[in-house]
Amino acid sequence: MVVPIAYAVKNGQHAHNLAAYKAPYPSRLAQRSLSALGIMFLRQHWKCLAEAAGGPLTHATIVPSTRGRRGPHPVEIILASRVGLPMLQAMTSSAYSSEDRDFHRDRFFVPPGRAAKARVLLLDDTWTNGGRLQSLAFALKDAGAAAVAAVILGRHVNPAFGPSAPMMGRLRSAQWFDVEQCCLEPEGR
Repeated sequence: MVVPIAYAVKNGQHAHNLAAYKAPYPSRLAQRSLSALGIMFLRQHWKCLAEAAGGPLTHATIVPSTRGRRGPHPVEIILASRVGLPMLQAMTSSAYSSEDRDFHRDRFFVPPGRAAKARVLLLDDTWTNGGRLQSLAFALKDAGAAAVAAVILGRHVNPAFGPSAPMMGRLRSAQWFDVEQCCLEPEGR
């Protein structure tokens, strides 16, 4: 399952935060904002994520950096380290460039046995086309994970992209963002 928390409309504040929190000189304000958003969302929706995963979440992981970033990934720092689940680490294949956003069965590797029967909370900052996240979800399932629940801080939307027009119309007519709503719940609770 894929659960985006919010849309990140190009040139909007949320899209800015998703770029600024991991910039070479990261914005502490963007980091705090995204961390608070993720923690509030997970606190509010932990039970519906576990229900959709078929039981309690047992592990957390993040989509590893494909750009050779040193040290822990910023998503691990601002969110994954705060959920209280053991971390599963995936390894990245060097066969694909960092610009490649397509799904590849062998893009990531999770050692056999590490994910056996796990119900994994997979955290990522952005969803553009989903290729990397789907590649990692495949690797986790291939390593024996029982379920993968992917939570994304921001789903990128480019309003200039023609097929986005109907969604942009709905977003513009919405009164405000509500962290209490998620795509796993029926509308209008």
